[in-house]
Amino acid sequence: MSSSIEKPYRGSGLDRPLGVPLPPQRMPLFRAGQLRKSWHYVSFWSRELSFCAARASVGPLQQEYWGIWDRQAKQFREGSHRFTRRVQIGPNRAQVRDGDAEIDVTFESCSSFEVYRPAGRAYIWSHKDYCRQARGIVRYSGKSREVVGVIFVDINAGYHERPTQWRWAAGAGLDQQGRIVAFNAITGLFDTPLESERTMWIDGDAQEVGPNSFAEDLSTVSFAEGGTLSFQPEALIETHENLLVIRSDYLHWFGTYTGTLPGGIELREAYGVRERHEALW
Repeated sequence: MSSSIEKPYRGSGLDRPLGVPLPPQRMPLFRAGQLRKSWHYVSFWSRELSFCAARASVGPLQQEYWGIWDRQAKQFREGSHRFTRRVQIGPNRAQVRDGDAEIDVTFESCSSFEVYRPAGRAYIWSHKDYCRQARGIVRYSGKSREVVGVIFVDINAGYHERPTQWRWAAGAGLDQQGRIVAFNAITGLFDTPLESERTMWIDGDAQEVGPNSFAEDLSTVSFAEGGTLSFQPEALIETHENLLVIRSDYLHWFGTYTGTLPGGIELREAYGVRERHEALW
């Protein structure tokens, strides 16, 4: 049985809401006066190196960006373009070719789910993948790195409300028992009390967690069940757009996490990202 389009949904997608177009179906440019937005984002995390790559669109406007944080070499590279195809993201592969920068990483062993919720007079939808086996090659400035780590995938589409803002934190690493743990914390998008995107993974097994809150400067994220993570920023992607009717202030950090997840799970080491986005679109 499908879920109601009037209520938040989280699940495999087999019982997703019916009655509204959702990917891979074609979605009209407008719904109930709200403009269509979409993005396909991947973020790779390991002790030595992290990267992200994304393709995004707001109505007919398109943009792609990427960032490489080589933690081992303490070097950071980034790129951003409109209406180009330097970033390619498929079901199990992410590729970037931009000047002397190249990323080619494949991934598998993914834990996946979908979320949906009403937004104003319309709705938003997302598909998430957390993949524990990611490997490939990252090249930049004449350097070549073979990388092995985990990858997080966010496919997002819908009719987000004109003023939209979110705070996001995600990462993966090891706990004190040596288990591979990961987390996804959010305010401002799929953050309903239940059927949210908030998730904790332990050795690949996903469970939804309760509401979380961020410090004003995003230095910490705290969980309703107990536990607080602290973030140490290392590199930043920052963009500010003002296209009159569309404005965006976007900050995306790479860094490390320390602290405790819900259930008293103490991190031994963890690497990931945090994000702040304020948009009028």
